[in-house]
Amino acid sequence: DLDAIGLDLEPPPPGASGDGRWQEMATKLDLASAYEEIGDKEGARELLEEVLKGGDGDQQTKARAMIARIG
Repeated sequence: DLDAIGLDLEPPPPGASGDGRWQEMATKLDLASAYEEIGDKEGARELLEEVLKGGDGDQQTKARAMIARIG
């Protein structure tokens, strides 16, 4: 039964275990970083704006830093 195998390489931070919203925002941060790497600044910026609206404090801080970096 392969359904029981987790694919998360990093555990969520304390207080966020099992929180789907936290994971969604973490994924958006990862995608924004990938978009930045391929030069799609607008795509990255859109994702980061979503993180600013729905992420936790740490995620929002990371999103702000990325927005400042990509301009």
